[in-house]
Amino acid sequence: MKKSILIFALALLALPVATKAGMEEKESLSIVKVDNSVKEVIDSYVKATGGEANMKAVRNMEMKMQAEIQGMMLDISSVVDRENQRLLNLTEMDGNVLSKTVLKDGVGKVTAMGQEQVFTEEQVEAVRNQVYAFRELYLDELGINVTYGGTAEIEGEQAHKLIFEIGGEGNTTEYYSVATGLKLQTESTEIGTVIYKDYQEVDGLMMPMAMSITNSMMPMPMEARVISILFNQDLDDTLFN
Repeated sequence: MKKSILIFALALLALPVATKAGMEEKESLSIVKVDNSVKEVIDSYVKATGGEANMKAVRNMEMKMQAEIQGMMLDISSVVDRENQRLLNLTEMDGNVLSKTVLKDGVGKVTAMGQEQVFTEEQVEAVRNQVYAFRELYLDELGINVTYGGTAEIEGEQAHKLIFEIGGEGNTTEYYSVATGLKLQTESTEIGTVIYKDYQEVDGLMMPMAMSITNSMMPMPMEARVISILFNQDLDDTLFN
């Protein structure tokens, strides 16, 4: 059990199967409407989240979460630094580091169980888009191709489906509420399904304060709760060592 948690923790904050692509798909997709477009969906999401100016003003973001699975608590920390193209994901249990992922100076690595693995160029490219707290605003810069995939029902709510093609492990499918514009769910063949819940305003931006994470390696969904979110902090360089 602990091993499966470790494996999952290695990629947890890459966010984003309850299903893998093409397997056990639970959504009922409708016919794509010609009046729907990627730009319209993203524009609605940006407006609902707090507006382009507020979102682009985020140079970095620190987030701390706690997650529980079968009575075991995980402490999860994430730092994304768009300004300096850096990233830190840290997962701990009972004060012990399960995994640590770092991206700095174009080099990425993950450390787990005392072993370190350096990312390939493809893996670095997949992780690079995660340094953007709101990557929807930087699609051209990141070279991400997005297509509209119709609508689906997510947790009883109609959602637009957008398919983000980055290549390999970076590909995700995102779902945005038809009613509110907010992001409801992320899917990835590598990590699983992340459902975003309990949106609250943080410094003028609507942020999900709870997440339900499902993965084929886990016996049940992992419920995570955001403890804190901080924007535009003076980051200590040693965080990324």
